[in-house]
Amino acid sequence: MPGLWVFDDKIIGGKFLVLRRDGSKPKWPYIVLGAADPAAPAGLLAYADRCEELGYDPEYVEDVRHGLTGAFESYRAMNDSQDPTSPPDREDDPEIIEKMMG
Repeated sequence: MPGLWVFDDKIIGGKFLVLRRDGSKPKWPYIVLGAADPAAPAGLLAYADRCEELGYDPEYVEDVRHGLTGAFESYRAMNDSQDPTSPPDREDDPEIIEKMMG
């Protein structure tokens, strides 16, 4: 299942459950970018560019553009890349699936 798509608290597909620090799930669609994904740095750079256009804090923009993107690239240089569209490589935990379904 490529990507994670959640609409109206219903999971349509994906590999990840995103929770806030208080344990609640966001109500909006989201995607998880991982450093093993070779496309992630380009996504982060595009995000940083748009943040800059919108007037976000310049330090935040630079942290994404150089810090986070650099960390992703360093990780990939030291580890194998992964295909984010590959099938799950672990057994699903029924409790997590239940949380994903709402």
